[in-house]
Amino acid sequence: MKRIIFCFLLFAGSINTAFSQVKTILLDARDRIVADSTLAINYAVFGKVEGDTVYTFKKFDFDGVLLTSGTFKDDSLQVPHGQFVYYDWITPDNNYTNLGYEINGKARYVVLSGKYINGLRTGKWLSFYADGKVKQMATYVQGDLNGLYQSYDNNGTVQISGLYASGKKNGTWAMRGGKQEDEYVDDKLISSLSGRKLRDKQAQGKNVN
Repeated sequence: MKRIIFCFLLFAGSINTAFSQVKTILLDARDRIVADSTLAINYAVFGKVEGDTVYTFKKFDFDGVLLTSGTFKDDSLQVPHGQFVYYDWITPDNNYTNLGYEINGKARYVVLSGKYINGLRTGKWLSFYADGKVKQMATYVQGDLNGLYQSYDNNGTVQISGLYASGKKNGTWAMRGGKQEDEYVDDKLISSLSGRKLRDKQAQGKNVN
């Protein structure tokens, strides 16, 4: 506990001159603010820079390790608004680059990043492998998946690619690195081609062109 308080005092002291007001809160497993410390698994520090319209937010575990950074519109932290970055540990389960825990001297990495507007995801959201390569790319419009979605293997090769419209899969989706094509209408799979049938379709397309 002394280590927690010490880390907080250092952090609060470093930002107190730039922030008009700094608060610390306790968070439970669902990121809800709690007053009972026995229910808390993380804590957060937030405050508003003078002249700014949003509250800068940083969440830590009880060892003082940064978990999330972002900005909120309100001091009750209900409306995320702005860029968010989420962090995680490098482990043998997510480290595909080498046999050790660390990659390039780092034990932690950015696992997810994206932007909120008025509490809703917007634009491109990216998830990452431990070595920094993109794992998934999803496009959002007012909180719904809308636009291109792609999933990559740890070598950077696209494995899944397709379009969402209002949160539903639509059109042709390339699967298994292009070895399979699935056709969707309003999130319903209506056909799937692979192997010889897919090669015949692709050959016909080349002949037409």
